[in-house]
Amino acid sequence: MRPILRILAAAVLATTPVAVSWADPPPWAPAHGARAKQHRYVYYPTREIYFEPDAGLWFWLDGGDWQVGVNLPTIYQPFVTGGVHIELETDRPYTQHTYVVEHYGKGKSAKGNADMGGKGKDKPGKDHK
Repeated sequence: MRPILRILAAAVLATTPVAVSWADPPPWAPAHGARAKQHRYVYYPTREIYFEPDAGLWFWLDGGDWQVGVNLPTIYQPFVTGGVHIELETDRPYTQHTYVVEHYGKGKSAKGNADMGGKGKDKPGKDHK
């Protein structure tokens, strides 16, 4: 009798339609994979300065500490040349600064800089002032 119940149960399960739907995670859930927010920056390697065009924010080193503001101090403005367009998965570019320096340089104009009409490693570039 047991084998008949197993066969009957298997037949019922095999013929019962199962609705499978893939839903997106709720908007408040953290983003992962393709949903992760990419932040665009222009990186100026001569003084290790970042500009985030979408937010209109500047990030720069001052006395060993990272500063952020809507205006770049006048003393740093002459160094805003040779920018390279990059994308990072953070709204604080200095948290990935080691990676950026390894890939785009430090203290010198980067190869393929936007000033010379070239292309950065990730995105076509234009100098931003």
